[in-house]
Amino acid sequence: MKYVIVSSELSKNVIRAFFLIILILYSIQQQSYAQVSDRIPRWEIGLDALSLIDKNDLPAYSLFGRFMLNPQAPKKTSLRLRLGAEGYAYLDSAFNEDKVGLDYRVNSFFVSAGIQRELLIFDKSSVYFGADLGYLRKVNLKDYTGDFGWNVVGHDYYRETNLRFAGILGYTHQLGNNFAISVESSLQTIYSHQKQDTDYVSIFNEDNIIISYENSTVKSLQSGITPFYQVLFCYRF
Repeated sequence: MKYVIVSSELSKNVIRAFFLIILILYSIQQQSYAQVSDRIPRWEIGLDALSLIDKNDLPAYSLFGRFMLNPQAPKKTSLRLRLGAEGYAYLDSAFNEDKVGLDYRVNSFFVSAGIQRELLIFDKSSVYFGADLGYLRKVNLKDYTGDFGWNVVGHDYYRETNLRFAGILGYTHQLGNNFAISVESSLQTIYSHQKQDTDYVSIFNEDNIIISYENSTVKSLQSGITPFYQVLFCYRF
């Protein structure tokens, strides 16, 4: 029997619902566009569409925001913030004839902050550059229980934390007065710290005997270009 407490598919459904709300609000705005004042929106809030197609290594539950510092200036400067979290558990009590149980839990958290400035300005769009500094923490936990001819319990614990610096080049296009879509590329440098602990414990007469274990720690520094860093749909207010 299988139980899924919270799945990644639920994350996608939440994001799809958000985009549907965006489209409805955009339709309403278009009908009353003639009554919109000349006020320049200073805030933006939105989601990253890359989560819908699993092309983003960041948590699917992410919220992105921007705050414009100088709305009257010819070239705008904005502060950036992104917060994300994701967690789900998969419980399978009998997935083969050996009556093996599997508990699989995933949790992740991400936060980044940065700044951007317009480089080129067009009628309803602009090209901008900027930078983000982010922190990611991800934990995976697997527990195995079963009978292979000898009772065994397995624990597999994986934890990753990383710091990332991203130089950004982006393009944004306004959809009316209150909506925008942005496409960003980045040059990222990521420092990653990964730790994995794996233990298999046999149980004989209530005595626990560790049969095997593997503990490893990996530290790495990587740099590379990400053509699609973020694809953002935002509401401006």
